[in-house]
Amino acid sequence: MNFLTKSMKRNVTLSALPWSGARAVDVPRPVRLARYAGEVWLRRYRWTGVAALVGFAIVYGAAFATYGRVFLLSFLLLPTVMALWAVWLLPDTERAPTVWLTRLTFAYLVVLVGWPDYLAVSLPGLPWITAVRLIGFPLVAILLICISISRPFKRELSSQLAGFPTIGRLVVAFSAIAFLSIFLSAHVGNSVSKFIVAQVSWTAVFFASVYVFSKPGRVVKAAYMLWGLALLQLAIGVWEYKNSRVPWAGHIPWFLKIEDEAVQRILAGGARAATGIYRVQARFTTSLGLAEFLALTLPFILHISVVSRKLVVRWCGIATIPALFWLILKTDSRLGVIGFFMTLLLYILFWGLVRQRRERGSIFGPAIVASYPAIFVGFVTATFFVRRLRNIVWGGGAQQSSNDSREAMYRDGIPIVLRNPIGHGIGEGAITLGFSNGAGVLTIDTYYLAVALEYGIIGFIVFYGMILAAILRSATTAYRTHDPEILYLGPIAITLANFFIIKSVFSQQENHPLIFAMLGMVVALVARQRMLDREGEVRHLG
Repeated sequence: MNFLTKSMKRNVTLSALPWSGARAVDVPRPVRLARYAGEVWLRRYRWTGVAALVGFAIVYGAAFATYGRVFLLSFLLLPTVMALWAVWLLPDTERAPTVWLTRLTFAYLVVLVGWPDYLAVSLPGLPWITAVRLIGFPLVAILLICISISRPFKRELSSQLAGFPTIGRLVVAFSAIAFLSIFLSAHVGNSVSKFIVAQVSWTAVFFASVYVFSKPGRVVKAAYMLWGLALLQLAIGVWEYKNSRVPWAGHIPWFLKIEDEAVQRILAGGARAATGIYRVQARFTTSLGLAEFLALTLPFILHISVVSRKLVVRWCGIATIPALFWLILKTDSRLGVIGFFMTLLLYILFWGLVRQRRERGSIFGPAIVASYPAIFVGFVTATFFVRRLRNIVWGGGAQQSSNDSREAMYRDGIPIVLRNPIGHGIGEGAITLGFSNGAGVLTIDTYYLAVALEYGIIGFIVFYGMILAAILRSATTAYRTHDPEILYLGPIAITLANFFIIKSVFSQQENHPLIFAMLGMVVALVARQRMLDREGEVRHLG
């Protein structure tokens, strides 16, 4: 109310002071925010505007009742634009709902891994109302409100992005490419839907994560959260392995049951055709998705096991690692096994380099670094000559059909990319390739090819350039930092490296929001290290 009091005082004349003998005072002018000043015409034509709004609502409602199920996305466009306009018109304030932004970001990541997408509310004519959408859209709304009303929030977010601007620019560029690709799509409605989902679960999650994880302690909190989610998948996987079905199969309440062929296939579970062995999938739609998540989570669990000062935490982490390896084996997914061994090999090198730099008097770090080439070559050699290891890493006869189909996809897909290097539209990769599996379902096994088909060659370069840039900067920053939380850039770099490799043989996007959250962590932690470097320079000069 300070601005109101000051404004009223400015409008009171000197003759209104008690000692002036005046009988009256000037009436203070009404106070209005600057953004809304000068809109006199709104009052003059307000009844005309109300009548026009009512008439438009009647026509729009009648049209929606008639054609809503056919052109649902078209009818939702106007309310979306109006909602965005309303957010933009919100008055400036020093206080932004950042607490809710933090809560929704963590809640989104928990629900992303902890709740199956196919357990959702399905209403006629509407997309599935999933748990991630129930949290994702409010997350986007809160993020936009924070940007709209709070200059301090915008300054802080801009400062964090400036700490490592390459990633932010590439994320924005990739979003722009995805939007432009809609105009190249043969199924515009499907592409628009995919684009909206991508902006909620990728772009918004990235920018929210940049702000949320810029606060000390939250990256560590997220690492422990991922550990807990991995243990949840382990518990589900043990039950599923014993019963050859997920725990909720046959026990889904009516309001969460979706009568869809794809959902029925997921609930029925899967097995490799050559062996008939059941493949555990836990909360994910496929066993490959579960294996990918475990490979992405393992670097954090391994790092906690090494750096924690609590002996109980260390032993629990060490016990978790072989348990997760057992679960990966039960998914019968080579990508999970490769991610597991990649994590071990890369983390040994990372920790050896860190110890060598921090403890120059110790021989432990230099010994690891000096012997690492022999360790790496020895392991790779073992994968070729040890039969059991060769089968789980490179595959045997049971996996040959997967190898053949992937080779056929590359053989057919690369010429399509070269004929149309600008892409075919977001969500159109599998349709454009036209490759079907044994069940007659369109599929595409490699995300390398999917990105090139959907976003074109430039989109491919931007997307994977973003991942590679984050890996490189994370590794170099983690190597030279002395901050224990910034050191988490090491496991983040390993996770992103696993993601980069896994995407060569796996195209599903269930874990993509987690990767964009980690990109936000990278930007936040690199910006924090830059701030520490500047403080160190100031102290040195002082």
